[in-house]
Amino acid sequence: MGPKGKTGYFEINDGGNLVLVDKTMESLTGFDEDELLGSSVYASPLFDRQRQPGVPKVSKHWRNQFVYPIQDVPNDSLKETVYFVDYQGVRIISMDSNKDLDLQVPWLRRALQANPNRWTIVTFHHPIFSPGSDRDNKELRRLWKPLLDEYRVDLVLSGHDHTYARTGKVDPNNIENVPTGYQQAYDPEIGTVYVVSVSGPKMYSITKGSFAKRVAENTQLYQVISVSEKELEFRAYKATGEMYDKFTLQKREGKPNLLIEALTSEIKK
Repeated sequence: MGPKGKTGYFEINDGGNLVLVDKTMESLTGFDEDELLGSSVYASPLFDRQRQPGVPKVSKHWRNQFVYPIQDVPNDSLKETVYFVDYQGVRIISMDSNKDLDLQVPWLRRALQANPNRWTIVTFHHPIFSPGSDRDNKELRRLWKPLLDEYRVDLVLSGHDHTYARTGKVDPNNIENVPTGYQQAYDPEIGTVYVVSVSGPKMYSITKGSFAKRVAENTQLYQVISVSEKELEFRAYKATGEMYDKFTLQKREGKPNLLIEALTSEIKK
């Protein structure tokens, strides 16, 4: 049994099967809660990992391997996970959705308020709008979305849910069985587009997709984003190189972005 309240906490019953697993076990073992619960620490998958732990390729302490901007963040634990970079007319803001969500609010406001660029992209791990019915990050919507709305952030990129879900204009009458707030997943008066995507082999199911314009399951995707003064073009491709999704955001002075969907004929389904 792992120590309660510490990283990697778990509980086993008398038979040696896992009956409780905390969220940090996925980062430690590579297996999620559903894969671990009910399994034995003396059988697959954990026993296989014990026998063949593999050879580490990169230090677990990734900050020693990669250099990210160190900026005036609320506390030391957010260094190099909360930062922004300005690149070719775009401010790319990285937030840490794993901890201290409330402490990051004033920092995010400053980063948005003092943004000299025409375009803004915000990225963090957990999505504001999750496509999984058993997942909902309502604290992100409560704490961060008001700022994303106020400053009309152009694009928000997230992962975590191992699916593809991209917001856009949909029929509000078809948005059913979703948590409060999903009706504003795309608001033409704001113009922000939210994208959840996955590039690795691990996949989840989409169980609430009616809020999104374009969704995909069991599909590895990568994105190409092109930016000019007046337009941001977003293209999502399958691992095979086939285009799966495409849209353009058109910048309008004093107005929200105009979202232009790709022609159906341009997208190979």
